[in-house]
Parts: sequence; structure tokens; C-alpha cells
Amino acid sequence: MALTRRSLIGRGALLVASGFLAPSFITRTAMALDGPSSALGPVALDSSKKNRILVVLQLSGGNDGINTLIPFADPNYSQLRPSLGFAANEVLHLTDSVGLNPNLSKLKTMYDQGRSMDIWHSARPDTLERSGWLGRCVSACECAQVNALPAISVGDQLNTMFWTDTTLVPAVASIGAFSFLTDTKYKNDRTFQMQTLQNIYSQAGNWSAYEGLIRRGTLQAPAGSDELQKVAASYQSPVQYPANNGLANQLKMVAQVIAGKLGTRLFSVSMGGYDTHANQKPTQDKNLAQDGDALEAFMQDLANMQQQDNVVIMAFSEFGRRVKQNGSGGTDHGTAEPMFIIGNKVQGGLYGTYPSLSDLDNNGDLKFNADFRSVYAGVLKDVVGADPAPILAGSFDPISVMRA
Repeated sequence: MALTRRSLIGRGALLVASGFLAPSFITRTAMALDGPSSALGPVALDSSKKNRILVVLQLSGGNDGINTLIPFADPNYSQLRPSLGFAANEVLHLTDSVGLNPNLSKLKTMYDQGRSMDIWHSARPDTLERSGWLGRCVSACECAQVNALPAISVGDQLNTMFWTDTTLVPAVASIGAFSFLTDTKYKNDRTFQMQTLQNIYSQAGNWSAYEGLIRRGTLQAPAGSDELQKVAASYQSPVQYPANNGLANQLKMVAQVIAGKLGTRLFSVSMGGYDTHANQKPTQDKNLAQDGDALEAFMQDLANMQQQDNVVIMAFSEFGRRVKQNGSGGTDHGTAEPMFIIGNKVQGGLYGTYPSLSDLDNNGDLKFNADFRSVYAGVLKDVVGADPAPILAGSFDPISVMRA
């Protein structure tokens, strides 16, 4: 079942990390309330990467990687999933043994065109940290000192990957809602309130680290809000994003910000509904189809604004599912999970070795055989232009994400 990098490196620019990932992304980025500051020293960014943009897509709830990147040639697959599995003739073949879920035809097209990589990633970090990997990156590059919006977490809540105790990354559910509202009945109400805000939060004092962070963030927020409102007013696109698709709405907002050239280089978006303990097949099939539709529209939008070569999308789920289907037509929480990296300049192919479906751990879960931090290292190095070692708190052999 081994898939070698040499045999697959040229197959497409969807990079699929095929050495299933450990369910530790969230653990890694969960904030420990106690302990020393996670602040790093300054990390310089490679100026040759300054136009590249990273969009991280989280498939929330624990996507079933085995029914996403399907080992259809392994007899254990149909035996362990008699009603949940897909027949070989239904799968979108990437090789003679592995293929994509039939609802990912849009992603398959990207793979065939050289715009996608599939990666199996894994490993379990040993300690909890009070910051997320991209939060540490934003903090270490000191990007917020020169840009009001170096990163945006799309949604009502800040994604944990952006947690940091030195820099605030805004969580923006919609551009219209991310604004400082004042009473329009009074001519100078906004001016007076903004001045009062400035006076309160710019006072000198011996503030705690967290209060200082809140003060800086509050002072920066109006500037970021004003920039976003201008972007929303000027954005026009001929691309029709799919209706009734939450991910499409989020990616459209990312496209608005990119079109506005605000200098924002890091985004997170998310799509829920992947916790499929029961009746999994119709639920996951619908979700993956919506995922593909949203990504296709986003890529078309990027091409329209001539940003298709600068943007890279990294899709992951916080954990995978158990190999054997349960009695409710679903799967229980498991371990490893594939990643997808998408972009015009991505060095495509299928990377890593597909985990064995017969040699499982004591819980019936896949065994890890790769370290997902090598993927993060590659993304930080090739896309963001940052030295990954201080951000990831260790040296990890980076996977080559981008073509030369």
C-alpha cells in the first residue's frame, strides 16, 4: 500500500498528506491558562514570499479521512465498512489503490491540473501550549505593528491556531458586522466616541500583559474596521458563489479582503458538520460536495483578480474517525487524518504512506507514521516565508509545498 513521493510528485497541485494525522492540532493550539508567556523573539520574513497568502480551512468535528482519501484496493476497507464504504468503481482514482470520495470531483480536477497535494500527517506533541502556531507566527513577525489586519479568523470565534498572548487577531463573522456603531442621529457622535476610546485605552500605566494586549487591540480595531468597510464597498466579482453554502460565504469574504490589497496574509475559515457518529454517508457526502463547490468558486475568484498564483489553501480536520464503522451507520472518534494543500503553484501529488487498515492500535485506530509539523514547517517556509523552527518549537524536516 506504500505510495512513494518519487512516483507521485508530479501528479497535480493538490498536495494530499497521506500519512494520517494525529488528532492533536487542537491540543497543540489549546491555550493553557497557566505557565510562562509563549512570546518569541522577532522572526524575519523572507521578502521574496511577501505576496503569498495562506488560507487554512478547518473541517470541524473530525472528518472521516478514510472515506475522503479512500484505500479502495485494500480488502480490509470493504470488510470493516460493509455499508459505509465505497466500491472501487465509485472512487475518483488518484492511483491504482487510492482515490478521492466521489463527491470531490472539483478537487479531483484540481489534482489532475497540478493544483493540489494530499498529505497524511500525524504525531502528538508532548505539551499543551498557550498559543497557536499561526498566532506565534503573527506575534514573532511583528506584522501587527505595520498592518492593522495581518491575519483574520473568519467566524464568530477566534480559531485556536491564532491564539497568542502578545497580538490580537480579529474574529470577523461578516464585514458589515465588524464595525464601530454610533448613533447617526448625532452629527459628531462617532468623532466624540472615537476620541473617548482613544483617551481611555491609550493611557500610560503599569498594565498586565493581557490588559496591555486588550488595550492595543482595541486601539487597532477601528482602523481595521474602516479598512474592511472600504473593501466591502469596492469589491466586485463576476464569480457566482454557491448559495446556501456557509464555507462559500466565508471564502467570498476572504476574496474581498484579498481584492482590497490590505496586506492580510493569513486567514482561517471553517466548515462544521463532520462529527458523523450516525448516518454518516449522506452527511459527509453533502459536506464534501459543498466543500468542493466553495473551493472551486474561490479559485475562480482568485484567477479573476490575478491572485491565483499567490494563494495557498491548507485543509485539515482536528482528528479522524475509527476504521471500523459502528452500529449506527457512522464512525466514532479516531486518530489520523489526511491534509490537503491547494494552489496554482503547489507542488502536487500524494505524499506519505497510507496507514495500514489491518495493523491498528489497541483502540482499533490507525497508527501514525508521519509528523504533521513537517507540513506546517513547509507551509511556514514556502508560503509565509518564516523560519519554522522557533514557531514550531523544534526542527522538523519541511515538506516542499511550492514549485520553484
